[in-house]
Amino acid sequence: MTRMRTSSTPLLAFYMLVVLLAGAVVLAAAGAAHAADATLVPVAPAEDAKLPYDIPLQPWLVPAVLDLETEFVDGLSAEFNGIAGSQTGEDLTVLVEAGTELRATTARVREAMDAIGGLDVTFGIEGIARMIPAESAFRDTFFGFVVWHEFSSAPARGMMKRFEELVNDVTVGGEGTADLAAELATAQEDLKQAIEEGNSDRIAELTPAIIDVSTRIDAVCGSVAAGALDLGVLIDSLGVDSSELLADKWAEASRVTAAVSESAQLTGPALESMSGVLHLLTELGGLREVALSSTDALSAAPGADGNLYIPWTMMKDDWELARSVEQLIIEEPPAHAAEGEQGDDHAGEEDEYVGGYAIEETRANLDALLVHLVRANEILAERAVEHTSTLVAEAAITVEEFYLDREEYSDDLRSRRKAKVFELVGKAMRENMDLVSAKKSARAARAALASARKHDVRGAGSEVDALYNYHNAWLHSLNAGAAAQRSTRVIPSKK
Repeated sequence: MTRMRTSSTPLLAFYMLVVLLAGAVVLAAAGAAHAADATLVPVAPAEDAKLPYDIPLQPWLVPAVLDLETEFVDGLSAEFNGIAGSQTGEDLTVLVEAGTELRATTARVREAMDAIGGLDVTFGIEGIARMIPAESAFRDTFFGFVVWHEFSSAPARGMMKRFEELVNDVTVGGEGTADLAAELATAQEDLKQAIEEGNSDRIAELTPAIIDVSTRIDAVCGSVAAGALDLGVLIDSLGVDSSELLADKWAEASRVTAAVSESAQLTGPALESMSGVLHLLTELGGLREVALSSTDALSAAPGADGNLYIPWTMMKDDWELARSVEQLIIEEPPAHAAEGEQGDDHAGEEDEYVGGYAIEETRANLDALLVHLVRANEILAERAVEHTSTLVAEAAITVEEFYLDREEYSDDLRSRRKAKVFELVGKAMRENMDLVSAKKSARAARAALASARKHDVRGAGSEVDALYNYHNAWLHSLNAGAAAQRSTRVIPSKK
C-alpha cells in the first residue's frame, strides 16, 4: 500500500543535543588554513580502530585512482633523483678533499714542531730544558716530559702548557679526518650508483649517514682550525728574536699552521649547502614513503564482496602530504620565519622550510604534481558521498516504515487518525538521534564535497584546501554511514 513520508527539520538547540549525545560531528573552525570558514569538522576514528561502517570501492573505480596516485609517486621520485644527481656531487667532493687534506696539513704541523725541537733545547722559553733519560736519548719536549728549573716563571709554564695542548689538539684532531673522508667518499660512490640506477629508496637510505659524516668532518675541521689560529699566535710569539736557522723553522711552522685554517674554511659553506640539499632529499624521501602507502592501499586485495576497502587515513595522508609539499618546499616562508622567528601557528613544529635548496624548476614541478592527488581524492570523495547518502536515505525509509507499521498506518485510516500517526512518526523520527546524526553527517559530507569543488576550480594554489575538504567529505560519510546503521537498531530482529 502507498504510504505518505514525512521529513523533519530539528531545531538548533535539539541538534546541539544530538551532537553531544551521538558524537558524530562538532562545530569548529577548520584550522589555521580554513579559519575564515566555520565548517562542521568530522570526528575522526582512531587510526587503528575497526570501522563499524566502511566505504566500498568498486573494482572498476580503483584503477583510475591508483593511476593518479602512481603518477604523483613517480613524479616525486623523478624530482628526488634529479636533486640527488645534480646538487650533491660538488659539495661532497669538497668535504672529502678537506678531510683528506686536513690530515696531511696537521701532519706537517707535527713535523715542523719536531724540527724546531731538534734545534732548540729550551724551545725559546726561559726555564724550560729537555729531560735527559738513560743512554743520553733526548726526550721530545712537546709531547714528553719537561723539567722546570727553580728560576722558571709562571707565565712561561702557562705558555708552554698551552702551546703543547694546542699542538696536540691540532695534530691529533686532524689524524681522524682521513678516515671520515674515506667513509664519506665510499658513501659518495654508493650515492652515485643509486642515482644512476634510479634507486630512490637507496638514496633515501644513504642520506642520513652522509649528513652525519659530513657534519663530523666539518666539526673536526672547525675545531682544528680554531686551535690552529690560537697556535699560530703562540708560534709567532715564540719565534721572536730567534737565530736565523730557528727563524726559518718558526716561519715554516707558522706557514703550515695557517694552512690548517685555510683547508678548514671550505667545509662550512660546503656542509651548509650539502645539509640543505640532503635535508631537502630527506623530506622528499619521507613524503615519497607516505605517497607509497597510498598506492599500497589501492593495490591491496579486494574484500570478500569483490570491493576494495582502503584505510580512512589515506585521505588524511594525501591532504597532509600536499600541505607538507606546499609549506616545506613550494611556498617561501614569511619574512619573520626567514629571520628565525615562528608564529603561534608554527610553534613546536619540527619541520623546517627546505625549499630554498630546490631550484625553481623543481618547485614548479612539485606544484604541478599536486593535481594528481586532487583528482584521485575527488573520485574517492564522490564515491563516499554518493554511496553513503544512498545508505542514509535507505535507513531513513526503513526506520520510517517501521514507525508507520508500529502505529498501524494504512491508507484506509481517517484523516484525523492519519494526522495523529504522522505526528507520532515524525516525533519518533526526530527522537531517533542516530538517524538525525546520520542525516546531519550526510548533509555535511555533501557540503564538504561542494566546498572541495569550489576550491578545485580555482586551480593552482588551492590544492591543499580542496584535499582538506575531500578528506572531510570522506570522514563525514563514515560518520553518516555508522550512524545510519545504528539508527535501524530500533527495529526488532526477525527470528
